[in-house]
Amino acid sequence: MLTLGLVLAAMWRCTGRLRPGTSELASTTSAVYLQTVCSRSGMYEKQFTDPLNVLPPEFVEYIFHLWLFDAGIYLPTRPWKWQLPALLCLVSRSWRDFVYASPRLWAHVTFNTSKGAVPTLHALQKRLVRSQSVPLTLNIMIEERPDRDALRVLFAESSRFHYLTLSVRDLSWCNDIPMQALTQLSELTIHTRYQSPMMDTLSAIFSSAPHLRRANWHCISDPGPIGVNGHQLHSLYLTGACLPGTRVLEVLAACPNLRNASFSLAGQREDVTMTERMLLPDLPFLSFGGNTELKCPLGSIQAPLLSHLDMTRWCFNLNNRESDFEVLESFLAFSPILEEIALGGFLDKENQLISIITNNENLARLTVSRHWSWRQTSFITHRTFQLLTRQEHGIYVLPRLEKLHFEGRLDVTDEVVLRMIESRMSPPDDIESSSHSRRVCTLKSIYLDLWKPMEKESISRLQTICRESGLKAEGSFLDPRPKQVRSTHFLLSLFSSLAQCVVGGCLCIVDTVDECQAKVC
Repeated sequence: MLTLGLVLAAMWRCTGRLRPGTSELASTTSAVYLQTVCSRSGMYEKQFTDPLNVLPPEFVEYIFHLWLFDAGIYLPTRPWKWQLPALLCLVSRSWRDFVYASPRLWAHVTFNTSKGAVPTLHALQKRLVRSQSVPLTLNIMIEERPDRDALRVLFAESSRFHYLTLSVRDLSWCNDIPMQALTQLSELTIHTRYQSPMMDTLSAIFSSAPHLRRANWHCISDPGPIGVNGHQLHSLYLTGACLPGTRVLEVLAACPNLRNASFSLAGQREDVTMTERMLLPDLPFLSFGGNTELKCPLGSIQAPLLSHLDMTRWCFNLNNRESDFEVLESFLAFSPILEEIALGGFLDKENQLISIITNNENLARLTVSRHWSWRQTSFITHRTFQLLTRQEHGIYVLPRLEKLHFEGRLDVTDEVVLRMIESRMSPPDDIESSSHSRRVCTLKSIYLDLWKPMEKESISRLQTICRESGLKAEGSFLDPRPKQVRSTHFLLSLFSSLAQCVVGGCLCIVDTVDECQAKVC
């Protein structure tokens, strides 16, 4: 009965993820779930309706497929996860027959190959046989002393791999296990924190997967040559390996069709002079982390379709602050449709932030994320908030701004903050309905760290704004007392005193090392 309730709950939840056009079927599935819950609770007497009798088989298979996929990713790794398809078979004979006749439901394999954690090879082989010729989605954990027989069985089917995730702690098996060409592999994710000559075997996957579209390389070593099939890649995340800027330029040149790219930079200063910037014609998302100089590679590329730039992983570097900002501004001049920017360590002056705001008028989401010491206030002052405040004549910067996120100890008065928020709650009255006015947006989400708590009157005013406009407001309230004075009693009393000042119906207080955070959502 527990399995039945779990599956039905998953079916009910998954209907919200279906494609348009399935609303009637989704309603039917929800009704089946609710009817079952009500009958079991005694609300009314009705027999459970088997979804196989009221829904098309392909729809039931799709729901089961989503449930197995979610369970394989989000649930903790336990021995029974291997038996997920078999759990569906325990509900009824009709479900068992349906599951065994659906090869797609056996094509998700989450597997720990460590000695003692492997089910029988016979069970593994039968599962692969039941999946027939369906492309496989595998999440393989290779820890210490892996079972080589199990790896041989798995990699014998490598030509059917569609999504492959490898979490590797032991690389000793690489040269012993033959691997066929990965002709159907579309997405590859590799996690390992170890360097070894055996990494060349994993790197070779790039050259043996002609249809690879997405690669997530969470390894500390360089992935090696990827130019053989680099033109096929649409998404590339090299966040584990810290690469020099010249190496990043080589990778970008080998992958001209990227849509998403993320890199971690490291190394010494590199003076790279290019006659013209490398064009990345289809790149909407780019992320950099590290602490080396940005001139190479950011100063050597252009992305005219860039819509999201994430620099929150960039560390503060005293020697390169001014030059990094100049390189960033120069790069942004080639990205006229930028909609979201998240900035981290190298911003240290308010004039720099104001320049970003005034020169990128299409921004819809702005994040400045930087961690400050206990006694240091942010460089962001009332000047930035006054710039973001709509004036009486209706002209103001960032007319499309929907999300504003400022981290750091903001020393700004409540009135300045609230005036800016209120000014962005509705389009200007003097803008007529036109193609331009449709681009004017209201603020939907704001996160601020304040140096001192807001007054009760200000919280009440913010509460009214959120209730009337639907604004999501989040902020941090600083506890000025020494850490040793803090106690559970203090948190409980603080929660009690602020419980009436809930904005949008939810208040969450979190005590961290340096602050007591009140989250209004």
